[in-house]
Amino acid sequence: MIKSYYMDTIEERKFPTILFISLTYIIGNWLFKSSIVDILAMFYFGYGLGLIISYILLHFKAKISLHALAIGGLIGFSICFSYYYKINLLLLLTALFVLSGLISTSRLILKAHKLNEIVMGYMVGVLSQIIIFFLYYII
Repeated sequence: MIKSYYMDTIEERKFPTILFISLTYIIGNWLFKSSIVDILAMFYFGYGLGLIISYILLHFKAKISLHALAIGGLIGFSICFSYYYKINLLLLLTALFVLSGLISTSRLILKAHKLNEIVMGYMVGVLSQIIIFFLYYII
């Protein structure tokens, strides 16, 4: 199913994406049922949504950076977490933004992605977390 470690083709990316969608749903559902850590369950559901969007884009022959999606999702979750609990996470967010720059730069240097794939991955990651947060906590 996967010919190289880099998963160059779109077809090679489909199975791992489906696998991780399943894992995020299982972990998110397990955490949600415990009802102690609802916001952490939303974190996994947000990643699941981002991966679903990524999988849909694969059918349109569009590839996005899953590394950028991951760090964008962590930043989006941190923003929602900070808002929900009314705590200042500015230092953490600053460190995450620097880390996202390093990750994105490394993906460009390795020629694993083009700039538009990284930006799309980042935006999908941030927005999927915010969408899940609003669906669960606001509505």
